[in-house]
This record gives sequence, C-alpha cells and structure tokens, in this order.
Amino acid sequence: MAKSSSKQSTAKEMKPLENARPPLSAVAVVVALIAVTGQYLPTCTDEILSTEAVTDTFLRRMYPSYVSVNVLIATRLCFGLLCAFVTLHSVFFACVKIQTVYMRPQSKLVDTTITMKGRLYLYPFTCWSWIILGVSFLLSAYVTWASSTDGASPPPTWLMMLTLCLWKISAPMTLLIGAVVKYALWPATLKKVGPGHVFKSLRSQLQHNSNIIMAMTELLFLGGMPLGGLQNLPLPLAYGLSYVIFSWATMKHWNPETGPAAIYFFMDTTLGWKHTVSLIALVGVLSLFYTITCGVEQLADGRSMEIHLGIFISIVLLACRFRD
Repeated sequence: MAKSSSKQSTAKEMKPLENARPPLSAVAVVVALIAVTGQYLPTCTDEILSTEAVTDTFLRRMYPSYVSVNVLIATRLCFGLLCAFVTLHSVFFACVKIQTVYMRPQSKLVDTTITMKGRLYLYPFTCWSWIILGVSFLLSAYVTWASSTDGASPPPTWLMMLTLCLWKISAPMTLLIGAVVKYALWPATLKKVGPGHVFKSLRSQLQHNSNIIMAMTELLFLGGMPLGGLQNLPLPLAYGLSYVIFSWATMKHWNPETGPAAIYFFMDTTLGWKHTVSLIALVGVLSLFYTITCGVEQLADGRSMEIHLGIFISIVLLACRFRD
C-alpha cells in the first residue's frame, strides 16, 4: 500500500516534458521494417490487381440460397453507414474524458486527462481502423451494385483493388483491437479508473465489438471477400507502421498543458528500450492476428453453415467484451 502511494505521489510531482522523442533504437526498428515492407508491397498490390480485382470477387456469395445480391449490397451499405454515422456523431457531438495509464515508475510522462472531442477523436488506432472498415464496406457495396446493375458503369479496376486492400487491412485489425481492449486496456483502465470507465460506453462497444461482428459476418456469411494469405501481410504492416509514426508526431496534441501524452501505455516513448520492445511485440501481435484471420478464412472454406456459425460464436466469445 505504501509502495502504491509512493508511486502516486511521484507521478503528481513530475513536471511536464518539453518533448518525448522516441528512442533511437525504436526509430531504427521502424525504419528497418518500413524498408522491408516497402520491398514487398508492390508485389502484393500487383497480385491483388491481377487476380482479385474483378467483379466476381464482389458478387460472390457464401450462401446464394439465403443471401441475394441485393441483400449483399444492402448489408455492406448498412455496415459502412453505421461506421460513418458513429464517426461523424463522435467528431461533432462526443466529449469523452480519458485518464492516461502509464507504466510506473519507468514512464516520464505526466498523468493527465485527455478530452476526446473534435479532431482528437480521429487520433486513436481504433478510430483509424473503424473508418477504414467503414470505407471498405461502402466501397464494396458500390462495387457490388455497379457490377450487378444493368446500365451502370463498370467499377474501375483501381477502385476494386483499393477496396480489397482496405478490407485486407481492416478485417484483421478488428480481432487485434478487440483482443487488446479485452485483455489489456480494459483491465488496466478498470483497475485505475473503476467501473465508470470509457470502454463500457455504447460508442466504445460499437467500435470494439461490432467491428468484429461486421467483419466476421462478411467473412463467414456474406461474400467472404478474400484476405489472400500471408503474401498480403505487408498491407497491415505498412498500416501499423504508419500509425506508429503518427502516434509519435502527435504526442503533444492530446493535452498541451501537461506536455506529451500517450493514449496507449505501450506507445509511451519515454520508456526507452521498453518502448522498442513494445513496438517489436506489437508488430508480432499484428502479424499474429493477420495470420489468425487468414486461418479463419481457410478453416471456413467449403464448410457448412453450422461450422461457420460455430466459428463466428467462438470468435465473438474470445475477442469481444461487453461488461466488467
């Protein structure tokens, strides 16, 4: 108890930092990963463009007897509109206060309260992934409509490729986000803030749970837009690395009065080598969840609806969290 009180008093006495530059080891790791990822990205996109960016990919239905093309279009459209509505409503009307959670005593960042409103709502990784998922559903709804409607202009190949790339990035991220929230962020926030924490809000439940439900519904029951296997891993890796750089660049945006801040405790650059290790671990976790999602796709291939339903329920139970 005395040790805990000492940590709290030390955190309160800390002075705001002028900057929180990432350690050189972390920068070196990110640069190396960008170089490797960039080498394989062209091959990845060329493969999608030549083999998957066709109308049949979007017109495919897992269960044609139950899901018509119109139902496919409507469901994808509804999923995309839900993402758009939640995003716009949050940007213009939401005002959520989040208490930072850092690793003490190693962290040099000052404890602060982050007010999530306006453009700051768009900063978290969860929101990035939510928006990309929504855009992928909206574009796939349009491509499916344009591919199936007489008289409509056929969708351009580049648009189909873009839609597929966004899907290959966003679908695995739903499982990653759900697992991180359920097993890391939720327990840590509950311990520090108590039962009134932000993860129990409707908005958070939608972005951390319904994202999984929508992605798995597409993968297992609707059209099953392809992930394509590990050859497409550079896409989510490039996405994750982009967010790391963005996170570093915006640490002063959260609450300028108290200096740099990190909304995710593992993105705390003042941890030194531990931050570098965290980045390597995050890349590994991202790759793992991409592999798991591809594994779900392979496991479900050619299986019955009952098997698909069992997979769906299992994933929801493992990755979603609805209460303390």
